Amino acid sequence: MTAEQTYLEQLQTIKRIAASVARRNHLNPDEAGEFTQEVCVRLLDDEYGIIRKFESRSSFSTYLTTVIMRLYQQWRTEQWGKWRPSAEARRLGDKAITLERLLTRDGYTFAEAVNVLTTPSSSNYTLAELEAIYIRLPLRNPRTMFVSDDAVPDMIAVDADAEDRVEMHDRERAARKIATAVDRLLESMDAEDQLILQLRFWKALKVPEIARWLHMEQKKIYKRLDRLFLMMRRALEEAGVEKSDIATLLCSGDQEIRFAFPFGENGPFGPSNDRGGNDIAGGGGRELR
Repeated sequence: MTAEQTYLEQLQTIKRIAASVARRNHLNPDEAGEFTQEVCVRLLDDEYGIIRKFESRSSFSTYLTTVIMRLYQQWRTEQWGKWRPSAEARRLGDKAITLERLLTRDGYTFAEAVNVLTTPSSSNYTLAELEAIYIRLPLRNPRTMFVSDDAVPDMIAVDADAEDRVEMHDRERAARKIATAVDRLLESMDAEDQLILQLRFWKALKVPEIARWLHMEQKKIYKRLDRLFLMMRRALEEAGVEKSDIATLLCSGDQEIRFAFPFGENGPFGPSNDRGGNDIAGGGGRELR
């Protein structure tokens, strides 16, 4: 079979994979159509050069998926032009780059970006993960807004919520401080201590569950947590985080101390309704039982 015949026979598969890559990267319908067309054209280049390079080391669909994902990276760079993800977004990975793109290039608010990325329910993004990413990204510049005179009364009504916005900003600032302090602290810890804290805050496991997970005695876990929480309290105080800020952060519904914990290569352990971490503000780890 010639390369041209293979291309024509696999054309629907090519379009399906391109559409799937577009969906995973949250392209709008116009962008998805443009990207799919770009893929088809690129596979035609050099007399089907990409197809002729297939060496049957995997299935052809697997080969196409790898190729199209690489074509997406190239297309994205060309399309975004001067926009570049921050160094921190690149360090955090593709999900951080996607979130930062929505916030800085496309002008979404964080709430709007969360809605886009966590819909549908089968999405591989979670609110907890996005908040953990968000508080690590560089602060975005607000969009310039032009308001007509007719809109002034509405703006005055909106300003009635200014106090709530200030409070939210203060919580976000505290969250960023905590995230920075926790990141630095974790860098100085051994892998097992990091895992214990992540199990406690990301997975919200109690001490008996952590002990079973790590095949350790509960008594040792309690002692480790007491020591680790003391280290955290000191680190947060040295970072200038006030106890009142920590308490506010812990008590609010949209920010929790677990958001300050970075996620590993496989993503976060998952969201939790547990308000873990109140002991950091003024008590010991024994409250975690």
